[in-house]
Amino acid sequence: MQDNSADETEIASMKKSINDALEADYYDRMQALDSWLGDLKLGTPVQKDYALMQDAINMLQEQIRDSNDLEYTDDDYEEVTKEFYEELLDEEGIIDLHGRAVIDFVINRLKGILEDFRMGDE
Repeated sequence: MQDNSADETEIASMKKSINDALEADYYDRMQALDSWLGDLKLGTPVQKDYALMQDAINMLQEQIRDSNDLEYTDDDYEEVTKEFYEELLDEEGIIDLHGRAVIDFVINRLKGILEDFRMGDE
């Protein structure tokens, strides 16, 4: 019984650390988004892009808090990305490439954060 409690405490701690990492370094995130969009030749981000980035981070944090498993497969990332496109972008008849790039940026940050956590466990 105590092992289960220890596992739950460790998972809760990992979830908090992942969520903290997603939220960390606002200005660094802004600069990284600037570079990401520039590399994709989509121009300079505007205020709505930063707001979209924050909305996507908030949604990810909520999903992480509610999840039972911190292992994400490529299919999981794809599913979350599609869900975010549907929930955060109003794409009726038009595909918002700029918005999609912002969401992809956030999902890629999560991948990097989780990879760093796995590397730290080894």
